[in-house]
Amino acid sequence: PNKKFNHTFTGRKIFSEHLLQVEGRDYRIYLDPVFEFAAGLDQGSDSSFNYNTRGVWVNGSVGKRFGYNATFYENLSLFPTYLDSAVRDTRVVPGQGRVKRFGSSNFDYAFATGSINYQLNRHFTFEFGQDKNFIGDGYRSLLLSDNAFHYPYVKIITDIWKIRYMNLFTEMRDLTRIDNNDEAPFLRKYTSIHYLDVNIGKHASVGIFEAVVWHADSLTGARGFDLGYMNPFVFLRPVEFSIGSPDNVLLGLNAKISLNSKNLLYGQLMLDEFLLANVKSGKGWWANKQGIQAGFKSFDVFGVKNLYLQGEINYVRPYTYQHREGLGSYSHHRAPLAHPLGANFIEAVGIVRYNYKRWHADLRLSYAEVGYDTSDSNWGQNVFLSYNTREQDFDNKVGQGLNTKIMWAEVNINYLINPNYRMNGFINVGMRRFEQPSKTTSTVLVQAGIRTNLFNRYYDF
Repeated sequence: PNKKFNHTFTGRKIFSEHLLQVEGRDYRIYLDPVFEFAAGLDQGSDSSFNYNTRGVWVNGSVGKRFGYNATFYENLSLFPTYLDSAVRDTRVVPGQGRVKRFGSSNFDYAFATGSINYQLNRHFTFEFGQDKNFIGDGYRSLLLSDNAFHYPYVKIITDIWKIRYMNLFTEMRDLTRIDNNDEAPFLRKYTSIHYLDVNIGKHASVGIFEAVVWHADSLTGARGFDLGYMNPFVFLRPVEFSIGSPDNVLLGLNAKISLNSKNLLYGQLMLDEFLLANVKSGKGWWANKQGIQAGFKSFDVFGVKNLYLQGEINYVRPYTYQHREGLGSYSHHRAPLAHPLGANFIEAVGIVRYNYKRWHADLRLSYAEVGYDTSDSNWGQNVFLSYNTREQDFDNKVGQGLNTKIMWAEVNINYLINPNYRMNGFINVGMRRFEQPSKTTSTVLVQAGIRTNLFNRYYDF
């Protein structure tokens, strides 16, 4: 800040201001570039990879109650080997939409996000957008995460006393055509989500989550939007039962406790289906479909300012998030709406972060044990399969099927150039080990570049 160049017009635009900013008495308009130019080496396959992203971000407000934002990204990428295989298999970049081939190895893909919000008063806020949502305090969420692609939604937030109540209505897509015509639209489905969060005293909060997924289209006809699920103050399971529908209903809890100003405990419980008698019996009944998360966060660890530590464990039983019809699964755009690994796994994650002025460094370690499905089996990992194709009714346990161990270690160092749109230069070194009974692959990924870091991407699978 003391350098003379930083106070020039060019210096301010690079380090401290929006590219374009217009501010009046009751309005603000900001426009910034969004981009990523990065290149790296995949040691395991002795190949290179790169990311080329260009776009624009517009945001601002009108008056005191109306806000808006929109982004557009155009991407051309050559992925590391393991990610390239996943994209070729699904035709989707994780969290970033469908691709088309560009040359023999590159993929071209684009996406746009945006939202408008209006704060009616101090109790009610309304939002309409095409974007993602996240519920929870962890690195992952077993209730609703930002792992999948963007989707259109309407959100209503009500704040009264120590209570926050969110209604979220979305339209999602299964990437299956209504018919065999390549120009036909994809099958649609809707979700209706309620989330009630209550502060308990000054140090704890508990949230109650419920969601229903129902498909608007099928190969035999259209159902449309079910107005019964529009009721903002109702438990969805009785509604789902009363209309005799085959819809997918999920329930959950989200909780956190502040031990003090520096330490926080958090956790989640996801209940897809369960029968208490079968849980107590310990026989591994297939329909005991639950997920559990437990974690902690510590700030200024060991008295070191800006040193952050987080640890988290995620456990999801087989067949969780599946439904009798694949279209009714808790998923969108060929990706799970919760954890990137779907179900039938246990995972441990550790994160250490430190920042000094505009320098940031973080280390992330993770270990997961997953039971993958094969082409002719359903052991409960793939959320898109119907649970009617399950392998067995009892003796189901986490890790069954094609038992796989995934280990990640990643170090990232970056310098924040402009905080207004998170432009930073970075160097990243990652190690991935993927171990199955028949084969083991290991690689070291090294990359560097410059980017605007506006959204999360989960490539650690």
